[in-house]
Amino acid sequence: MIRRMTALFLTLLLLAPLFTRGEELAELDAYVDRAFEAAKTVGGSLVIMKGEDVVYARDWGYKDLRNMLPVDENTYFRTASITKMITGIGIMRLVDMGLLDLDEDISTYFGYKIANGRYPAIPLTLRQLMSHTSSVSDNGGYSRSGNKVSEMLAAVHDRRGNFTGKRPGAAYSYSNLGAGVTGSIIEAVTNMSIDTFMRGAVFEPLDIEASYSPSRLTNPGDVSNQYRLGKLDRAASGALAKPLEDFADPENHYMITIGNAWLRSRDMAKLTALLCGDGSYAGTRVISPESVYEMRREQMDLGRSVTGPSPYGLFLEHNDTLLPDKMVYGHQGMSNGAILNCYFEPESGFSMVLFSNGGSQTRSNRIGLLARKFFSYFYELYN
Repeated sequence: MIRRMTALFLTLLLLAPLFTRGEELAELDAYVDRAFEAAKTVGGSLVIMKGEDVVYARDWGYKDLRNMLPVDENTYFRTASITKMITGIGIMRLVDMGLLDLDEDISTYFGYKIANGRYPAIPLTLRQLMSHTSSVSDNGGYSRSGNKVSEMLAAVHDRRGNFTGKRPGAAYSYSNLGAGVTGSIIEAVTNMSIDTFMRGAVFEPLDIEASYSPSRLTNPGDVSNQYRLGKLDRAASGALAKPLEDFADPENHYMITIGNAWLRSRDMAKLTALLCGDGSYAGTRVISPESVYEMRREQMDLGRSVTGPSPYGLFLEHNDTLLPDKMVYGHQGMSNGAILNCYFEPESGFSMVLFSNGGSQTRSNRIGLLARKFFSYFYELYN
């Protein structure tokens, strides 16, 4: 009898930490669920990483509200402007290969002169495009779809309305068109569609299922709808019905790079960990440590980034308001109601991906506030 009681006691003692961890996880899940509910999110996914390890993940709500199809780890989200951060990895891969130069006149890649007509002698560079200092105006982004790059930016046309009044390289001004042109440059130097290049150079080596054309995904049925304030704004069927042409067309494909990459949250976490680290993930190097440093490095201290009064790297926002005395890097994306956030803090190796398919796009958007809340909460929990 004594032996049996002793064995039972030892068994319970060994299982106690499991019960405790289970209870802690349940409390975390409840906390995250309440936060998603309070933010009036239709569907969302949160991934927390420490180094290359996923230390917490939670999927919530619906990818298709009408049919009550839940968000899960296989759900693809449109990443909106986080696409820029993703594309930046591809650009730096080409820099490492010697096929691109951050400070080369981009006219070299297009075969005709591109210039701000007010400053025709000053070259536009990839560094400027990626740091939003090129003077290319954001007016040429979504509002100018259908026009060729040459029609908008070639010096011969002198379309000054597509440029700001600032000298190239002298002032920060967020530009979707400028970001789109970087994708055109990738196609120009590789003679591949950006989707084909990114799959081979970045996604497949990391076992990432992603595409700039959602119809090419292995399971298109896992593509999420997008909702604005709880109402359907963009159905997945619409995105799937417009497949990207699988060939290089630098003049016309610039719109793709602005915000059209589709990923699962766990796969985005891999790319975030890569940038939080040294450019490799799980033993696979994608870009050099020098390229990671260059993406993070403050290019110019020119006032406001998208998220606050801080400098900007190469397709990476700098945010000094999320944590006291620490610089946090990443990007935010907003599109058709969907709001997405991706941030990392390199000293600790801590990173977070928060995807949602529906929320408010106002300045005080609830999903954006939720991202700040989650980042500080989980940072304290795991550091």
